[in-house]
Amino acid sequence: MTMNKNEILEKCKYYCDWKQDYSYIVSIFNFDKETIAPRGANEESDKALARIQQDIFKVLKSDDYINYVKEAYEKRNEFDEAHRRLFEFQYKEYIRNINISPELQYENSLLLGKSYSDWLNAKEKGDYNLYEPTFRKVVEMSRKLIELRDNKFATYYDMLLDDFEPGNNEVILDKFFSELKEGILPIIKKINASKQPRKDFLSYEVPIPLQERMSEFLLKFNGFDTNCGVLSTTEHPFTDFPSEHDIRVTTHYYLDMFTSNIYSVIHEGGHAIFGQNIPHELFALGLGDFITSAEHETISRFYENYIGRNKNYVYHLYNKTNEICGDIFKDVSFDEFYKGINIAEPSLIRTESDELTYCIHILIRYELEKDLINGKISTQGLNLEWNRKYKEYLGVEPKNDSEGILQDVHWTGAAFGYFPSYALGNAYGAMILNKMKEDIDFDKALLDGDLEKIKNWLKDKVFSIAPLKDPNEWIKAITGKDFSTKDYINYLHEKFSKLYKF
Repeated sequence: MTMNKNEILEKCKYYCDWKQDYSYIVSIFNFDKETIAPRGANEESDKALARIQQDIFKVLKSDDYINYVKEAYEKRNEFDEAHRRLFEFQYKEYIRNINISPELQYENSLLLGKSYSDWLNAKEKGDYNLYEPTFRKVVEMSRKLIELRDNKFATYYDMLLDDFEPGNNEVILDKFFSELKEGILPIIKKINASKQPRKDFLSYEVPIPLQERMSEFLLKFNGFDTNCGVLSTTEHPFTDFPSEHDIRVTTHYYLDMFTSNIYSVIHEGGHAIFGQNIPHELFALGLGDFITSAEHETISRFYENYIGRNKNYVYHLYNKTNEICGDIFKDVSFDEFYKGINIAEPSLIRTESDELTYCIHILIRYELEKDLINGKISTQGLNLEWNRKYKEYLGVEPKNDSEGILQDVHWTGAAFGYFPSYALGNAYGAMILNKMKEDIDFDKALLDGDLEKIKNWLKDKVFSIAPLKDPNEWIKAITGKDFSTKDYINYLHEKFSKLYKF
């Protein structure tokens, strides 16, 4: 059936509304499972969720939807930029799934649900071998789904990178991570030879109710709209986007690691602020779902580091911490607080790692998942290879698998190709920071506590175009420059040479 432009737009609205409604249900299911659902119900909830996802998938495989997608894609140049972008995404999704049956999709959904539960159990016991049999199936399923695709790339991993970060591949990322190593490792070496600042107060015990008050302050201070969002707790912090007016942030509280929650909330709050400030017309089309991982991590890492660890922001953080915590930090000066928060030293846990060594954690994951998906290494003994790389790159070695290979949740959901997004986001963020400083007084805005000025600049220059651009196009549209690691390496060198006086 041939459709005219108006008929295509009618179908587009119907399917966009339909998908957002069902996506909302799926998001709530997932959020519930990872926050408050009883463990004993995992199998039942996994089955129910897999059934819903199968029903969604069946519609995406229907003749009516496929005919619409094909016609919309063929006539995409007759439409505005937003609809063109949507039709390209929908067609790409159709091509990716063309050889996958609803039965196989259901099997995969069940597997990923079980994967999360088994990972959680293994992490609590600190034993990767408890999770390995399930993880092996996740990797096998990922490779099977790749093999079913008609559109082939140079490697299996390249195909997954194209899902997460269109325009990037192994060749590009190998060069990117090589430049990061060359730029970061010498700085780490100089710091290792320097005197470390005071850090004992970083493990002072802060009662959870006080940390909860700090979380609420930080979200509001940074610009999160609490009328359209909520904060909860989970094992591995994440942000979910059920709908335009329902953005959900999670954190994890540790009694003796109060900064863990602080920077988790700032990071996840960055994701949430991004989601809350996408233009309505783009969100209504579902284009918010197609912002790439690197684009999202750019903003979460921007808030976490370029804002959250800036001395002028830490000034407010220090004062509020003392206001909420009373005498707990009475022996800590502002200078000690600032330097302690920005301490740089090799560590085991990615989410707790410092701004400088963070990308080395990502490098390790990149190298492992690339070889894993390409079939060069197996899941068996992967924990030992993980430990070896940590020893080689950072000089530290996990005592158990909970602080080693089981620390991250991403692989449980077959999110192979996601991890590079964090490192790319760091580098994109440095370019955005330099561009922002040309237009506004960034440091003064932080000192004044005027986070609204920064958010409005991001909303206008960054958030508004993210759903319409692939990552490298996006960063060039913002900064006028091709992507480079130069700004990021320069930023790290300037910051840490001042902190450590080398």
